[in-house]
Amino acid sequence: MATTPDSEDKEGGIKPYLKYSGLAFQMIGVMVLAAWLGMKLDEHFATQNPWFTIGLLVVAVVASMVLVIFSLNKK
Repeated sequence: MATTPDSEDKEGGIKPYLKYSGLAFQMIGVMVLAAWLGMKLDEHFATQNPWFTIGLLVVAVVASMVLVIFSLNKK
């Protein structure tokens, strides 16, 4: 991804709001993908309750939060 001079701060890094908005879109994408895959698995295995959807969404939320924590701790 190419950065423009406007998207960099004086120290040469990405501005915080760009970093955080990117994290938000990444989290949303992971959760949408997990929900879609869970629904497809529930449909394929004809489950009465949406266990695959629930399970994959829980895993996606935990994984997203871990990635956010690692990203915030990284300089």
